[in-house]
Amino acid sequence: MLAIFLDNVYNRLKRGCLRLVRTEGIKLSRKEKQKLREDLIRPLRVIEYLDFSRIYEDCPVEVLEGYTVTDKETNEVFGIFKIQNTSKKNIKALTVRLLLYEGNSNIPTKRIDWVYSAEKHSFGIRKPLKEEKQSFLVRWGLKDEVVPAYIRPGESFGESMLIKLPYSYCRKMEFEIRSVEYTDGEKQDIKIVSGKKYTAFKELDEDLRYAYSKLNIYMRNEEAHPIKLIPQSTNTVWLCCCGTKNLAESDKCVSCGRDKNWQLNNLTESTLNEELNKIRNSHDPYYVHRHRVEAGKQLQIESEEERIKKAEAVEKALANVAKQEQNRKDGRQIVVLLSILLVLLYIIGTVTVWMVREFSTNDKTEMTESVTDNNEEGEDNKKPPSDNGKE
Repeated sequence: MLAIFLDNVYNRLKRGCLRLVRTEGIKLSRKEKQKLREDLIRPLRVIEYLDFSRIYEDCPVEVLEGYTVTDKETNEVFGIFKIQNTSKKNIKALTVRLLLYEGNSNIPTKRIDWVYSAEKHSFGIRKPLKEEKQSFLVRWGLKDEVVPAYIRPGESFGESMLIKLPYSYCRKMEFEIRSVEYTDGEKQDIKIVSGKKYTAFKELDEDLRYAYSKLNIYMRNEEAHPIKLIPQSTNTVWLCCCGTKNLAESDKCVSCGRDKNWQLNNLTESTLNEELNKIRNSHDPYYVHRHRVEAGKQLQIESEEERIKKAEAVEKALANVAKQEQNRKDGRQIVVLLSILLVLLYIIGTVTVWMVREFSTNDKTEMTESVTDNNEEGEDNKKPPSDNGKE
């Protein structure tokens, strides 16, 4: 038991501890807490990684990630979505709808409504825009973190919330954002299904991809975060060329570190065409078909391999979440057992001290009484003989 406890301590120090947060003003029953913890430790396997690279116009939220998963033990299928509040207001509730398509039908065969809110305990794992300093007990998972009953600007949510799907496969799934309710009472009807269409980098011809290779000042980023698309921006968010969505006020991508202004000024088709004309006019000796093809192949992303890598990464993350929650559960049990043991030792120690003091007091009393009796007997023996004896 001690070895498990020490191992848990080491894991917390190394990775940090995953915690079930406690929402301010919302009380969970023991059964509801147990249900949330059981969902966290489910052995999940990723079926499909869903592409949500498109950004929504005039929308207070953005879908950052989405994937379908299956429980390895029960074979149940779920959808998980990570969403970010891109507005400047606090969100009280978000209503969405999943549209599932089967076969060749262009009409959804199944509609699943879902509400993300504190009252329904469905915000899931939350990540604020800026990490706040936490107390020692919270960091170690000995005390639940307390968060407000709303989603703050820039905060992401939805991870770990499992939306049950009726079947394991459908031809297409759409995520409709229906409405948002704010803490000030305002309710905004949205009803957006898909975002702005973007241009994938691999859709550009070889010449434009070669022009990009000459403009690119982030060659070191290509291996870890290769270019996937032409960047876009709206009033609330901007889409990096690596496929990551960022808030409008962010100057650099949170994933790859590429500069926002450099991308929006240089990674456009018009800018790439201008660079290509310069290359042609300069009689670049490397501007030959073979080099253009090699440059294109080097930067082109194979979508299938990318999806597999993303699925593997998500599966590892889910397994890590389950492991951390199990470690947290084991750690709490050990802390409870140690607390009970300390209480018992305290009680035993207190009783032992009391008994020692009690017996010691009794012995002293008996000794005192014995000495007193002896003194009294001595005094009786020393008394002078009476007058009757003399006569």
